[in-house]
Amino acid sequence: MIIHRYVAHAVRNRSAWGRNGFTLVELLVVIAIIGVLVGLLLPAVQAAREAARRMSCSNNLKQLGLGLHMHHDALNHFPSQRLQAIAPVPASQQSFYRWGPLALLTPYLEQSAIYGAIDLQKPLFIFSMGPPPAVVTHPDLGGAVATQVPTFLCPSDVNQRVSEEWGACNYHANNGTAQDGGVYENCDGLFYIDSRKRFRDILDGSSNTAAFCETLVGSGLPDSTRGVANSGAERVTASVWDAAAPTIEDSWCLNDASPVIFSRGEKWADGSVNDSAYHHHRGPNALENDCYSRYAAIMSGRSRHVGGVMVVFADGSVHFITDSIDLKPWRLLGSIADQEVIPAY
Repeated sequence: MIIHRYVAHAVRNRSAWGRNGFTLVELLVVIAIIGVLVGLLLPAVQAAREAARRMSCSNNLKQLGLGLHMHHDALNHFPSQRLQAIAPVPASQQSFYRWGPLALLTPYLEQSAIYGAIDLQKPLFIFSMGPPPAVVTHPDLGGAVATQVPTFLCPSDVNQRVSEEWGACNYHANNGTAQDGGVYENCDGLFYIDSRKRFRDILDGSSNTAAFCETLVGSGLPDSTRGVANSGAERVTASVWDAAAPTIEDSWCLNDASPVIFSRGEKWADGSVNDSAYHHHRGPNALENDCYSRYAAIMSGRSRHVGGVMVVFADGSVHFITDSIDLKPWRLLGSIADQEVIPAY
C-alpha cells in the first residue's frame, strides 16, 4: 500500500513536470517566432531612426538659412564661398586667407565663442619654419577651427571627422552649374570667391535658388565608393586633374583623373572648393567622379539619405531633392540669374 502510494506520487510529479516544461520542438518554434518578429521590427526601428536623423539634418539647414538672412541683414550681402585676404599680402600667401562661408556665419548661428576665437584678419595657414608639411594651420586658430559644430554635421553620415586638427562639415555652398568648366571665380551660383551677393542679385527669386546642399565627409583614406552612398559603385570618391588648364572637362573626371585621399568636408572653416562648395553640374549623388584641379572643380551634392539630398534655398526653405531630378531643373536651381521658368521637379 505504501509502495503503491509512492509510485503514484512520483508519476503525478513527473506528469506535472512534463506539462510545465518545453519540448525541443516547442523551443525551436518559439525561437523562430522571435526571429521573425525581430526581422519585422528591426527595419521599422531603423527607418524611425533615419527619419529622426533626416529631421535633424533638415533643422541644421534651416539654421543655416536663418543665418544667411541674418548675415544679409547685418552686412547687406551674403557671405562669400571663399573670403580672400582683407589686407594686402604677398601673392604666394593670398590663398592662406581663404575663410569659408560657415566661418563667416558663426556669429549668426549662436557660435559667438568660436567667432570670437577666430580672427578673419589672420590667415588660416602659414608657412612652416620646420620640417614638412611646408604649410600648417595658423597656431592662433588651432583650437577654434578644430571644434566640431553639430549644426555643420548631418547625423546620417558615417564619417564625422577627417582630421583631429579640423572640425568637419556636411553642408557646402552652391557654386553654380560649372557649365563654364568649374572655374572658381565669377560663377553663376550664389557663392564663389569674394562673391558677396545680395538679394537683388538673385534674379530667379530666392525661392528658386539653392544656397547650401549636403555633401559627404571624407574618411581621410583612399575610398572606393566615391561617396555614392546608395549605389555600391566601385570607383574612387574624388579625383584630381593635375593639368594647368583653367577649366575642367567632364571626360577628365572619368578617364584621366588621379585617385586622391577622400578628405571632402574636412575643414568647416576653409573656403577651398573641397571643403565648402558643390555644383549643380550633375545630379544629386551622381555616379560620376567628383574632380578638381588647381583652377576649377566639378563636385556633386551627396547624402546618406536614401533617394536624394537635403537643400536649403536662398529664401530659407528646406527641400528634399530626389536623385531622379532632371538635370534641367537641377541646374536652374543652381543658377541665380538664368531667368528661365523651372520645370516641375
